[in-house]
Formats: sequence, C-alpha cells, structure tokens
Amino acid sequence: MTPDSIARWHNPALLDHLIRIRQPWDRLTRRIVRATLAKYLPHSPEILVEIGAGGGQLREWLPPEIAAVTTHTEPSKPFVEAFCQRYPDANVLAADAENLPFTSDSVSGVLALCVLDTLPDLATVRNELHRVLKPGGVVVHFLDLATSPDTLFPELIAGGEVPLTNFARDPGLLEVLPESKKALLPVADDFDEVLAVRWDAFVPFVGMLAKANQPIVADLGPYARLHQPGSFDPDRFALEFMAISADPSRLLALNRALLSLTLTARQMGRAWPLRAVSSRTHLRMKLQNTFATEHGFSLDFAGPISAWEMAPEFVLRHAGRTVSRLMPIPGTPVEEVEGTSLAAAPGKAVRATTVEVFVARKGVGPNLGSSACV
Repeated sequence: MTPDSIARWHNPALLDHLIRIRQPWDRLTRRIVRATLAKYLPHSPEILVEIGAGGGQLREWLPPEIAAVTTHTEPSKPFVEAFCQRYPDANVLAADAENLPFTSDSVSGVLALCVLDTLPDLATVRNELHRVLKPGGVVVHFLDLATSPDTLFPELIAGGEVPLTNFARDPGLLEVLPESKKALLPVADDFDEVLAVRWDAFVPFVGMLAKANQPIVADLGPYARLHQPGSFDPDRFALEFMAISADPSRLLALNRALLSLTLTARQMGRAWPLRAVSSRTHLRMKLQNTFATEHGFSLDFAGPISAWEMAPEFVLRHAGRTVSRLMPIPGTPVEEVEGTSLAAAPGKAVRATTVEVFVARKGVGPNLGSSACV
C-alpha cells in the first residue's frame, strides 16, 4: 500500500459519507457491538484502546462504562480533530497502531472498526498489540462495511490472478440471461465480491482483442489497460474497482462486458477457470493465521453476527452489500452472543444486518496460546 492509498482513508470527507451509509443500520449494529463486548471483554477493564479510531464511529456504539475507560488512537491529525469536535470529553491520541504509547502488559483490550483489513503490515501491528495487552487481554475487531481490497488484491495479483467483479451473481444479468448461458457461469455466492481468473489467460486475451480493435474492450473499464506494458497501477486499480462496485449502473455495464468477454473466450476455445472469492472469508482466515497460537494468541470468535428487526419488507445488509431478495440471514444470531432467548425465526418483513467480528485473546502462563478470561 502506497502513501496515496493510505491517504484516501484519512480524507475527512470520508467521515460524513460513512456516517450516512451507516445511519440506517445504527440500532442493529450497536446491539451487535455491545453484545460482543459484554461477552468477550475482560471483567471491569481498566484500560481499553481503540486503534484507527477515525472520526469516532465505534465510540457512538460503545456503552458508557466502556467508553469511559477507552483511549482512542488515530494516526491522521484531521481525523483526530474531527473526533475531538464530535466527542470533546473523549480521550484521543494521535498514534499509529504499530507504535502505541502504552507500556507493556497494561491494556485490557484493543478495539477496532474496519481497520485490520486496511493494514499493509498486519504482523507488525499484531506484535505491538501483543506487547501492550495484559495476559488474557483481547483484540476485538468489527467490520460492518465492505472489506477493503487493499490487502486481498495484492495477494491475488502476486499469485498470478486478476480480481474481476462478480458478474456471475449480478441480478440485472441473471434476470435476462437464458438458462443455457446461466449454466456456463461459475459457482459463486451472492456475497462473493470477486471472481479470480489467471492473469496469463485473461490479460493476453484482452490484449489480442484490443489489437483487433474489438469494441468490447472499451467497456472493460479498469481491465482494458492491463495488457499495456507499465500501465498497471495496483492502487488505482483498487480505487476504480471500489468506485464501480458502489455504482449500480456502472457495475451492471462492466459485468455485462465481463460476461460477454468470458463467453467469447469460451467460443474461441480460450475458456478460463474462474473461482469465487469472498474478501470477508479471506480476511477471516488471514486474521486467524496472524493471531494464531504460535504468535501468542488464542481465537475466541471469528465470523458474522446478525441482528434483525421488523420492517415493511425484507432487506438484508451483509458484507457491505444490501439485497432485497428473500434469503436466509447468515451469521450467529446476536441473541446467542447475548445469552438471551432466540427470537422467532425472521419472516419476510424484516430488515437485518451482519457485522463481521473477530476476537483473539493474548495467552497466559507458559502456553501463550491458551484461552483465558480475566
């Protein structure tokens, strides 16, 4: 990740945008956050630290007794200023997650919201969190929005793959596609953000079509230039991918072009295998490996937690995507985390959301990876 790609997360204009898109789900997300903290934080924590605090969204969801003992750290000075304006009574420090201003073994828990998926050097951050945490202290990470591609994309590209938008599950395409063509689509989940294809199969084929002046190339957006030597900028590519994914009309146009390209390749005997990739699943596995026993942690929880409420019609927000097609609500019900009775199975008239939650605990005693509570 370059300084420019890091800087985009520190744009103050981003704060207002995130507040707007989170607002409709605030009540449900707050319930998930509070249930998670009540279950996994050490009893009566003395010092809690938030890393990458941004403008204070996570504090909005914290119960008062937790907020009172939390120090919020944020490397961006404009974000620190915005945080202090929003919460003048909060304890906020300008600090990087790789170099926290706390003594060793002094912190009961480290909290984060949409942070660990953006860090280029997760191992260094993990070591710093291990240093400041008390034995039995926990790392609690929440992800309520789409996963950042900043770590997934470089890993796919380094492995010789190109991340495509998931045209196989685009409802706008599926509505009009004949069954014979649907049968040719790769198996993918509605919430798999990416279809990965081999670079050495996809890029030369696009280059061949571009050389032949095939009009389809002009509709391929960020993929149209990959065959040009020296034209690939990973950060620019990730930005374009996110911008298109957030724009339904542009996404539909790109997915149509990618589908047409894939079918054309098949007709020409150049079919390429596609594999569906969930960025959340990828992040979950990466965090489990990063905070593994050999690094002094044990896993308490990893996966989505769901909450729902009655509504005029069905709507589900999961993995940063909102769908209105009736489907099972994924994840562990929040009632299970709270230890309360499960509500009746949600019907057709509910609005539901999920939050990806990761909890790892610093080990105690000789076996640093053993699970413990204090």
